Amino acid sequence: MRRKLWNPLLALAKQGFTPHQLALTIALGSGFGMIPFFGGTTLLCTFWALRLRLNVAFTILVGYLMQPFQLALYVPFVDLGQHMFPVTPIPFSIEKLTTMFQTDWWLALQQLWFANLLGIVAWLFCFIPFGLAVYFSSRKVLHKVLPAAP
Repeated sequence: MRRKLWNPLLALAKQGFTPHQLALTIALGSGFGMIPFFGGTTLLCTFWALRLRLNVAFTILVGYLMQPFQLALYVPFVDLGQHMFPVTPIPFSIEKLTTMFQTDWWLALQQLWFANLLGIVAWLFCFIPFGLAVYFSSRKVLHKVLPAAP
């Protein structure tokens, strides 16, 4: 297990990057991996990793490892976003969503799109302190684990 899985992952993570860059990679990958926008993880991870000259593959890998949290936090982020702004919240039950789509599928789609947008805004407010905490804690650990890094 160590030779087949752990060592290649460690080699991918270390590819000539400093603890600062690796910590930023972990923070961005984990944060973008939880955004309530399915399919956005790859785009956001790739864009910001290229822009900040980080390890693109490792950033995307961290983002994909966070996918279970994305699924688990989707409804809480959307609920938080709907409570942050004065909007009528949409119900997240199968029966009510089915009724919404049977009544007027275009209106239901618009309401879900807007609720998802509010979830992204809520994620952004949560991502800032989360990202900072992940960055500083992982940077501290990486400085101890990778003392010979440039």
